[in-house]
Amino acid sequence: MANDHPTIDMRPVHAFLQETAKREMRLHSLLVHWRGRTVLDLWQWPHEPDLKHKIHSATKSFTGTAVGLAEAEGLLGLDEPVVSFFTGRLPVEPSENLRRMRVRDLLTMRTGHGRGLSGATTRLRRTGWTGEFFEEPVVEPPGRGFLYSSTTSHVLSAIVQRVSGQPVDEYLRPRLFEPLGITDFDWERDPEGVASGGNGLSMRPRDLLSFGILHLQDGIWEGERVLPGGWAQLASALHVRRAVSGTWNGRELVPPDPEAVADSGYGFQFWVAEDKIYNASGIFGQECMIFPDQQGVVVVTGAMGDGTYHDLPAMLRETFRDAFAGAADEQGTDDAAVRQWVLRACEPEPLPSAPYRSALRETYDFQPAEVGLRSLSVDARSDAVVVVLEDDRGRHTIEHGISRWVRQDTGVSVWRLHHSYQDDRAPILAAAQWPATDVLRLTWHFLEAPFIDTLTLHFDTDGVTVEHEVNVNSGPTTLPATRGRRRTV
Repeated sequence: MANDHPTIDMRPVHAFLQETAKREMRLHSLLVHWRGRTVLDLWQWPHEPDLKHKIHSATKSFTGTAVGLAEAEGLLGLDEPVVSFFTGRLPVEPSENLRRMRVRDLLTMRTGHGRGLSGATTRLRRTGWTGEFFEEPVVEPPGRGFLYSSTTSHVLSAIVQRVSGQPVDEYLRPRLFEPLGITDFDWERDPEGVASGGNGLSMRPRDLLSFGILHLQDGIWEGERVLPGGWAQLASALHVRRAVSGTWNGRELVPPDPEAVADSGYGFQFWVAEDKIYNASGIFGQECMIFPDQQGVVVVTGAMGDGTYHDLPAMLRETFRDAFAGAADEQGTDDAAVRQWVLRACEPEPLPSAPYRSALRETYDFQPAEVGLRSLSVDARSDAVVVVLEDDRGRHTIEHGISRWVRQDTGVSVWRLHHSYQDDRAPILAAAQWPATDVLRLTWHFLEAPFIDTLTLHFDTDGVTVEHEVNVNSGPTTLPATRGRRRTV
């Protein structure tokens, strides 16, 4: 935010920030670009500007962009049959509906399937993820009804890989990422080495902002054409006027009620509103929203629960339509309030200044259970608690500061509570608190993801009971409590 240039109206922005706080919609970043410059740059501790962030289903818009580039290079056509790219790889004889399915139907999520498939379940497969797509019956003719599905986007990724000989991340590197200066990103791949088309991309929020600005500028970046001419308009066109993502039941997205209110329509792997505003959107509050008529782009990363993140796109459209259109001359109070909000967001979460207990050194063994914990060692000291967990992914040592946060990487098993995501080396901040002499609370902030894990350990003379919960998830946010017996020598 700067004083020497005209800026947007901060009154609706201040109201938006207050509403997100009231509803506990945690913002990790809020970046606003307007008329060629960044006018708001908010970062929530501990998600620093140079850290990547999982953008979840906003990945789909990058996959769609790869399809547009491949079409421009003559590698594929939007009206080619999907099955033509997988000769000899289909698990069953294609049905008539499957044979009719085109690349265009994948882009618009109109495949004719009866349910939507999610990365939360697909990610657990030990075989290639395209298999799940082709195993699913195509119950209606493609090109008609909209049904949101991450596996549909994954098939687009597989198609680009088959025609280009490269996974989508490598295909996009010289064509999209390098021209935009995007060098720090990770993109998950399936067991067959196909980049996850529907989710799994992590990048810095400011790089996601560049992606939005590129579309705002009709695919031109620093005077050079990056996207094929006309692709931004085609991808953001209202191909589907009424698009509702469906209802998640823990395993699949089932078709929504016919009376469900459609917040927006759908383009080519973008959500599109009637007023031309369109966005790449991911679960838990990841948004890259382009305002073509208002010359703006808004990026949000965050950690928002199931009852709130669905509301975020409409909130952003309403807020920034007004903010981009309003006068900035008489808003001193709100401007100052937003500036203070930006400063406060960077402040670390406070921790109690003193422990209740130290000099505890014990190891506990657990019976095999669905939570995956096998043993737990606790070494409580005056300034830290060092915990060694052995789980279904191996042995992990995590140091938890007392009255301070300790930064480190971990591969501890968390996929059950993390929308099935599991990183081998995830950066975290860890701290320990003693709410009582027999209760230890461990907190893990995952720095490049929406997740905050809390483990509460209840000690008694015979052992320990461990409770594990997370702030947001697409399924349960708690694991069943598990009991460990104190190991005796």
